[in-house]
Amino acid sequence: MEHWEKKRGSGFLYLIIKDGVRFAVYRKKGFTLVELIIFLALLGVVLAIGYRIFFFGQRAFAVGSDQFQLQSEIRKAGDFIIDEVRNATEIDIINTPFFAQTGYGYIYLHDSKIVYEYSGGTRDITDSLLKDEDVFSIRNSDDRNFLCIDMTGTLNGNSYNLSTEILLKNVVNKSSQSGKVIKYKKLMP
Repeated sequence: MEHWEKKRGSGFLYLIIKDGVRFAVYRKKGFTLVELIIFLALLGVVLAIGYRIFFFGQRAFAVGSDQFQLQSEIRKAGDFIIDEVRNATEIDIINTPFFAQTGYGYIYLHDSKIVYEYSGGTRDITDSLLKDEDVFSIRNSDDRNFLCIDMTGTLNGNSYNLSTEILLKNVVNKSSQSGKVIKYKKLMP
């Protein structure tokens, strides 16, 4: 048989008698001021740690995203140039400004981006990320000609440099040149 008795005090004391055994249960309502202050202090510490971890992760993601975009743009330009001029039959490096001639393709640096000009049309290969400097040069070594590309880009404090050389299989006896424009002709398939 179960029996409850209420006793006086700061909280509630219930005396439960079950099968002849007495159990005392103390129930108090609410929190004391000290408990509330300790809880708020611990909550503040946890939130401060969480805030720092969140914003550190967000900043690291933004830096990584910018670096990825920068590398992708410069590599895309490098791959495009390699595919376009590798089998060129004529090639010259000239400076800007230039006047396009019929039958030639042009790849050049303009407003910090690589631009491709062909048959009267133009297309941007990269976004505006590159440093405005001579990025193309021709080097002769052992009667073989190489197109050297040296592009440096910056985005939100990150920088990336792509330096590569392309063997020009169909071009012979070329003197050293450097500039911002590749003027080339290639056999059409």
